Amino acid sequence: MATVIGMAEFLENVNKLKKREEKVEALRYNDSFQLRTTLQGFFDPRIKFLLPEGQVPYKPVEVVDQEAVYLRECRKLAYYVEGGDPVKNQLQRETMFIQLLENVAKADAVMLVAMKDKKCPWKGITADIVREAFPDLLPLESMIK
Repeated sequence: MATVIGMAEFLENVNKLKKREEKVEALRYNDSFQLRTTLQGFFDPRIKFLLPEGQVPYKPVEVVDQEAVYLRECRKLAYYVEGGDPVKNQLQRETMFIQLLENVAKADAVMLVAMKDKKCPWKGITADIVREAFPDLLPLESMIK
């Protein structure tokens, strides 16, 4: 049986690759809705999270083998972004986000907090690399203004 790695672990592995071409190829080879959604969350300026910036008061999960949870729950990110799925009120949105963080693997929770603040923790993964891997995913810099 294949071992499932979490999204944060996968992106950490891509970040460690030395050559730009290797990073682009790794992203393309592992293309998925979840990967594209995660990369958009970090790099697409049109995606605005409706959550307060900064640290989130949550208790990291102590259960092992939670890496698949983010892959399964990724579609729920639409609750936390402008123009996404409706939520009754801001308190419910923030509570749901905390519950998500408390269910995913620790590394994925850290990744999600960084994503909502648009602060990619992997310096070797940039918007330019993402654009090269998936040309249709992010807007061109000139279109952002």
